[in-house]
Amino acid sequence: MGNTTSADKNARKAERRHTARVQVKSELKTLRKKTLQTIEAKKPVAEVATSLNETISKFDRAASNGYIHPRTASRKIGRMMRAAHKAQTTK
Repeated sequence: MGNTTSADKNARKAERRHTARVQVKSELKTLRKKTLQTIEAKKPVAEVATSLNETISKFDRAASNGYIHPRTASRKIGRMMRAAHKAQTTK
């Protein structure tokens, strides 16, 4: 509990924001793992592309809304794209 009503309100806001950030980050991790599993399982190119597009969209949205750093999103997207390209060229 804060010393003032505004401190109490700020604590409530921080808790709501923390919960939202944790949910978004968890969703991003899950999507990334599923996409990498799709790539490693050598699924059809269309399925891999669909999974990649959805994941990239979520990462970009999370970065633009401030849930993760934009460079972190770019790095993770780049690694997924590199893995997808490598899997397609080694068939």
